Amino acid sequence: MELSATGREIGSEPPRVVSPIRLIVSLMVVLFLAEALVMFVLPLIFHTSIAFVDNFADSVLLVLISAPFIWFWVARPLHSSAREVERLNTALAERAAELQQQNVQLQRTYAELQTETTARQQAMEELREKQQLLIQQSRMAAMGEMLGNIAHQWRQPLNVVGVKVQEIGFSHRHGELSKELLDANISSAMGVLQHLSQTITVFQNYNVPDKEKSLFKVEQVIADTVQILEESLKNSGISLEVETGGEPQINGYPNEFGQVLMNLILNAKDALQERQPGDPRIVVRSWSEEGRAMVTISDNGGGINEEIMAKIFDPFFTTKALGKGTGVGLFLAKTIIEKNMGGCISVRNTADGAEFRIEV
Repeated sequence: MELSATGREIGSEPPRVVSPIRLIVSLMVVLFLAEALVMFVLPLIFHTSIAFVDNFADSVLLVLISAPFIWFWVARPLHSSAREVERLNTALAERAAELQQQNVQLQRTYAELQTETTARQQAMEELREKQQLLIQQSRMAAMGEMLGNIAHQWRQPLNVVGVKVQEIGFSHRHGELSKELLDANISSAMGVLQHLSQTITVFQNYNVPDKEKSLFKVEQVIADTVQILEESLKNSGISLEVETGGEPQINGYPNEFGQVLMNLILNAKDALQERQPGDPRIVVRSWSEEGRAMVTISDNGGGINEEIMAKIFDPFFTTKALGKGTGVGLFLAKTIIEKNMGGCISVRNTADGAEFRIEV
């Protein structure tokens, strides 16, 4: 510890100097108390008058003799206690001022945090509104895609119905219309119309949001999704293969699961159209593994750049040209599988393309 030239610690409290006036007053108080003790208290204790007390000189002498003892035993402790109380009061006042300053600082910090929290909540609300808008745009884009698929689905069956009607009219004009031909054409047209009706039901159910979880077969959802997209993929020159086994079932939301499958298949379709491999194909596989339903959607479109592999499920991230992608499809797929259905979705590159894997 560093000491000064006089040997006192540097920074220690300086010695206290007792004021002469306070010392004189203290001595006078002590002498007064001592004299009162001798003149009044002692006779009361002994119940008699003491001879030397009656003499004033003796009283004064007795007071002078007893004064140091009374100073040492009474006045000095009281004086020390008073100084300690004064020191504690000063320390308490300093501590109160420090606490008041800290309280002001805390109030200022609280006000700043409250302002920052309000700004963050407002930013989150604005971000949520933008997300909802983009999700709505993504759904409208998906609906446009589905309308195109409906057109592909219905064009050929309607041509068949038209041919059958024309054949009936042609046969009637030439007198060749028989009951057998009429029944055959009617049966064929009714089969086509039934198929179109079933297609409407699939599309209608596909767009209705699920309100509650239900146990559904993965194979059926895959079949419905393929029925919607098959004609469009065929017209794009892309083959779609489906391999199922184990009859996996999921307790969840079948329509939302179908939307995930559609997003992944359409994502593969876009990659194939962009890369244009020699034999473009998409393979959908499903099976059961340790009580979980497993689905993979793979393509031979060359795979995904490793640098962006970790970002493809982020909201609003897209590698497509402006106006061709919102960056919401894969984000919605991840949200549906992982948050709504408690599953897991991942992606990896294979030898000739990318593979998305769903586990629920």
